[in-house]
Amino acid sequence: MKQALLLGGGVAAFAAALDLAEVGVEVWIADTAIRVPERDVRDPGGEVAALLGEIAAPLTPEAHGTPGAAPSTVTPAQVSLIARDGAWRPLPESSVWGIPAVPLSRAALALFGAPGAFRAYLDRLKPVLTIGKEPNLGKLVDSRVGRAVRETAVDPLVHERFGVRAHDAEVALVEQGLNEALTRAGSLSGGAMQQQEAHVARETVVAPAAGWHEFGELLVAHLELYGAKRFTSSVVSCERASSQGAGWTVTDAEGRRLAFDAVIGDLEDIARVAVNASGVADAGPTEGVAGLVAALASLLPATTRQYADIGIQGESARSADGHAPADDRLLLLETAEAGTWTARVLGGGVNGSAIWLSGPAGPGDLQLPARLPADLLTGAIEAAGLGDVASEPVVRVRAAAFATLAERDAAELARAECAAAYPDLIVAGEQLHGGELGEALAEARQRAVVLRRKLTGISE
Repeated sequence: MKQALLLGGGVAAFAAALDLAEVGVEVWIADTAIRVPERDVRDPGGEVAALLGEIAAPLTPEAHGTPGAAPSTVTPAQVSLIARDGAWRPLPESSVWGIPAVPLSRAALALFGAPGAFRAYLDRLKPVLTIGKEPNLGKLVDSRVGRAVRETAVDPLVHERFGVRAHDAEVALVEQGLNEALTRAGSLSGGAMQQQEAHVARETVVAPAAGWHEFGELLVAHLELYGAKRFTSSVVSCERASSQGAGWTVTDAEGRRLAFDAVIGDLEDIARVAVNASGVADAGPTEGVAGLVAALASLLPATTRQYADIGIQGESARSADGHAPADDRLLLLETAEAGTWTARVLGGGVNGSAIWLSGPAGPGDLQLPARLPADLLTGAIEAAGLGDVASEPVVRVRAAAFATLAERDAAELARAECAAAYPDLIVAGEQLHGGELGEALAEARQRAVVLRRKLTGISE
């Protein structure tokens, strides 16, 4: 029987292992502490919902399903931004990344001010001949609807997702199809109107009915129903079993060297045991180990960001009618030591809520210090009119979303080259895909289908 070692990792790695186990490959799980998303995730391609539905469904007509894994979709909360007059104003509902579909609507006038809204409306009067495919989002917004729209709405929304302002992001990655919609409609606001339905679908988030932590347990249990076993020791190193590049040799904490036909895991887990291979007794550094380490290094994200979740107590500043706002508040914060951050105050900062902080995209380093700039938290609390912090910040470092086609294409090429060199190694996880779980799932499961055909003898 063919054997695969699941080193551990996140949802994508465990889903790939499940695809192998379903066809009779014996899967060994080295670490069952599956890493699940800290927040609900976007699912534009439907891959996340498909996996949740798969785990929720009964294995046989007579069996009971697991409804806690069933997908639950949530439309993103309404967002308020700091308007041109300095007050909190809601983002117009008919907008795409802050670009208003109806520039002279009441909400647009309140947010952008009369001059800004009228400037956006003038976009409709531009000659058709001036319409083309401007790749830079900031330039496109400035030229079509004006700086007020970009500075007030587009920059905060884009920065929260990508870690850069609109002038450092490309239209094709921020809102696929927007340039084409602009050409059809004759204006950027008209293009936003045409994109509205697709935009809402892409931005809708999905989560298991019982939450991600319970889903992680259900996914592990599902794997075990297909015969997956727990690796009783810890994995120290992993390297190619032979110079011909077939199979893997794994060394455990007791010094035993075990053979596996395939290895699956997140980038961090695989890189850790691959680096250790050169230090295993009697193994010594080899060209194979060096090649694997180099291939894994090429997969490291080019840009990373820091994220933090902070609990708050006390209530936010009241609105004019004396009630705390129910929508989220989003603002950009400039820090002296760490550049521009985005702060999202959930539910307007009502008691027991939280602040989500997202840092700027910078050179890839997953080992950034897990700390916040000293002036960041103070600035977020003061700007949003909040009470006191109720919990210590939980700081994480993650891959930044791809903001340019060059970044995305370079990452795709590195993954393709690694897969070609190591067809029996599945490196999975959002870190390889700009933080997108759906894309990570799609690629990992596709790789698993190819690998299981090879392991079961269906294809070479």
